[in-house]
Amino acid sequence: MNVKQFEKAIDFYRLLAKEEMENEKIVNGTIIGPKSKVKKKNFDINDIIHPSRQFLGKNAGENLDSVYVSTFRIGHFNLPEQLASTGQGTTFVGGMEFGSNLVKQKIVKSLEDLRLLLADYKMGIVDVFNEKQEDGEKIMNIRVYECIECVDLPNIGKPICYFEAGIITGVLKELTKKDVIAEEKRCWTSGFSFCQFDVKIKD
Repeated sequence: MNVKQFEKAIDFYRLLAKEEMENEKIVNGTIIGPKSKVKKKNFDINDIIHPSRQFLGKNAGENLDSVYVSTFRIGHFNLPEQLASTGQGTTFVGGMEFGSNLVKQKIVKSLEDLRLLLADYKMGIVDVFNEKQEDGEKIMNIRVYECIECVDLPNIGKPICYFEAGIITGVLKELTKKDVIAEEKRCWTSGFSFCQFDVKIKD
């Protein structure tokens, strides 16, 4: 994805995110987007295959992007029923170690490097905004558009991108040498067309 395509994607999704957030609601403490009503508790195989991505899928040809995303998900979501709840923590820790190692190996030296890497590997389009200092903490919002983990999945009433939250946490923790909390507030699986992480970096 070149710079022009990247900027076009960011502009498109920022407008869409603004519209969706204007129509969100809170249900049982969870932010639910306007895309669709909660219809099921879990995914089945038909949900996780054949996703479509407007920007990252462009120029892939012969639906290769859909195959790529489906292959990632078949391995990623293939947890036995009894491990599903504990799998969330495992996925987060795995993402955190991956993010940390990207910095330790000098593959990622800044958030901009992470944005480029995740776009190059078609994991998602990262948008960093709303950075500010508040009560001794740096606060920022990070969105991931066309996220490999959740794009086109049905609304199950809660966010699911623990791996991406872990990557963001691991990268920022290693870059800043500070405590970092990255919490996903909005997701395809809670009725949005994007993922949004609220990030706190404690001084």
